[in-house]
Amino acid sequence: MTQAGIDGRAPAAAPPVRQPTRLNIGWIMPPFVRELPVDAPDAGTAAQALHRLTTELMPEHSTDERFRFALLLGAQLESMVEADVVYAGLCFLEVDERPTASTILVSQVEHDAEDDEHLLVTVRELLERKHPGDDYRRVELPCGPALTRVGASGFVLAAESSPTGRDEPVEQFLVQVFVPLPGTGEMLVFELASPSPEGWDLHCELFAEVLKTVDWGTDQEIADYAAVRQAPPEHPAPSEALRRDLFWHSSRLLDALAVHGPMEGGRQVTSLTCPDCWAKGLRSACSAQHAWSVERVRAADLTEALGRAVAAFSGRGWVTESAGTDATVRLRAGDTVPERSIGYSFLLTADHGAGVLRVEVSSLCTRGSTDAKSVFG
Repeated sequence: MTQAGIDGRAPAAAPPVRQPTRLNIGWIMPPFVRELPVDAPDAGTAAQALHRLTTELMPEHSTDERFRFALLLGAQLESMVEADVVYAGLCFLEVDERPTASTILVSQVEHDAEDDEHLLVTVRELLERKHPGDDYRRVELPCGPALTRVGASGFVLAAESSPTGRDEPVEQFLVQVFVPLPGTGEMLVFELASPSPEGWDLHCELFAEVLKTVDWGTDQEIADYAAVRQAPPEHPAPSEALRRDLFWHSSRLLDALAVHGPMEGGRQVTSLTCPDCWAKGLRSACSAQHAWSVERVRAADLTEALGRAVAAFSGRGWVTESAGTDATVRLRAGDTVPERSIGYSFLLTADHGAGVLRVEVSSLCTRGSTDAKSVFG
């Protein structure tokens, strides 16, 4: 683990006349990167957090081994705070069934450069004098220009944390990325460090994906965005072909239910955002739904109708996906249904008290599925 910042030291404070613009800054870390308590208010709180972390990470290890690992992590926290580290994460990945580890640090530091381009040039000149053998490149991230440094670093593993009982030098691979925060007199320094050569490429790939998510905005920009998100989305009307397919599935389902009573909402077809897309924060339409109901149905007939629907569509390749109660049934088109039914689902709800059978027939999500191999899920 190493300190973050130019040359491993916190840069000098910006002149007092500089008034940085307040920015709300964020990035996305995969859930398996475990956060270290760099923002703990006191040593006791930090120790408790490290105890929980080491217990979760090392359940099969002895108490002494977990204690030594917690000491190793704790010894780094003070230097991280001194280096203006605002985030510290610990990442374990298996490569060829062998564990590899890295740390990801993020520092937010001040500078007195005239502008972002001048800052990147100044940082590069300082680093090249200190580390002339390292590789430096100016890059464009989605959030803007940045400078990368690829090299090596090292630290001394104290005797009380070392398995040998002696101070041990540890060499690490290192990447630092310097990202100016426009109009603020500040910059972010992202750092990846790992002592695991066999896992270095994989950890670098993960680090690159994290950098793609860096973003920021002012309070006003976030307020404007929230207002837009709260406004109800305007969904285009479903196509006529999709309406016909929804009506066709509803007709087959009504035949299987075989219930009698007045029908409500038989012509109501709406565009919607499916639950999976909604959970990801997407709000534009990706599906359509035909919602209708059958009124004034006897309670006994409602229960039997649900059973008939399950039996009829199970024989056609549909799957009973969930049934929270005996009054609710969800059917989903399985892998063996005809192409016309791929992605369709039925939600059947029997209101025994009111004598109403409510039905939602939903079509396929047009966005498709997320790549399951992504490290971000």
